[in-house]
Amino acid sequence: MIPGDESGLRGQTGPRISTDFTYRGIDAVILENSALRVLVLPGKGGDIVEFRDKRTDVDVLWRTPHNWTPPESRYVPTAAETGWNEHYPGGWQVNLPVAGGGWEFDGSAYGQHGESALLPWDAEVVRDDGEAVTLRLTVELTRYPFVVERDLTLPAGDSRLEIEESVTNRGERPLEYVWQQHVTLGQPLLSSAARLDLPDATGVNPKYGDAFPNARLEGDVEFEWPHAPGRDGTTVDLREIPPEDSTIHDQSFAVDMADGWYALTNPDIDLGFALTFPLEPFESLWYWQPFGGFHESPWFNRNYNVGLEPTTAYPGDPDVQRENGTMKELEPGETVEAEFTATTYGGLESVSDVSPDGTIEGTPLEGEK
Repeated sequence: MIPGDESGLRGQTGPRISTDFTYRGIDAVILENSALRVLVLPGKGGDIVEFRDKRTDVDVLWRTPHNWTPPESRYVPTAAETGWNEHYPGGWQVNLPVAGGGWEFDGSAYGQHGESALLPWDAEVVRDDGEAVTLRLTVELTRYPFVVERDLTLPAGDSRLEIEESVTNRGERPLEYVWQQHVTLGQPLLSSAARLDLPDATGVNPKYGDAFPNARLEGDVEFEWPHAPGRDGTTVDLREIPPEDSTIHDQSFAVDMADGWYALTNPDIDLGFALTFPLEPFESLWYWQPFGGFHESPWFNRNYNVGLEPTTAYPGDPDVQRENGTMKELEPGETVEAEFTATTYGGLESVSDVSPDGTIEGTPLEGEK
């Protein structure tokens, strides 16, 4: 039993938390109220693998199509592109101290996305009452002297999850890091009827090279979001979602954002998902666009999803992150903190603003007041 969980699914009303579950053999925790059901995997990275809006009975997160396997205890990848994806269920991960390509550092190396999402995290229920439930997740990384703490709070009756995170350098020297919220959204929220809204921002497409044979966007360009230059000379509106039968794979970054939020809204099912995040230190939003065109293993053009990933640096190449000054550094004993709010909502066609507490403003659906 996880410490603090004395009552399991306590009572019939109000917020509830239960630790009496496993998911594919991994220790799991359910946070639930009248509006949301959230499934968390302390035994694998603290991943959030279900974020279910109860009003519509829709899980907004994406689940991978391949036969992923749980990582072995405290597994840390070193190969550049293998390992992480083999143990990737979809959903929402915290990536540290790397996001994107791996890197070498004094005495060791990392593969894709680092190690935090592949380690078991300690879990403790620190609040369980009629107003809210809180799950605290903690992990000490293996190859880096970083300690990560994550509090997930589900208030009574609200369709929002409040998240507080911190990263502490327990080493005796300054250390570089990239910190990422690797959030992926899928069907039925994601469809050609959906719309992606962001605040004013600058868009950046990286140099594609040979890695994106199915790209529709021009690489190595900056643009005014959401109007991205297309590879065929047209302009692509990134607010629009391509249809399911597409063969597209692109990567874009939103930087210099006016505010820290995004919202994906699908009027056809009267559902949206929004996430708020602090621009300091999460100064970029990675927009992963595998619309049926990610040709490499383990995807082979099978996935139709988006990744909308607040990240402290961009793009995915550590050398370029250093060159453009977005790579961050933690001093010995220093702690960096951040708060996020994840929300589901209805009644809107588009979103114009999301406040830090998850309050949504936008254009009502036709017939709504």
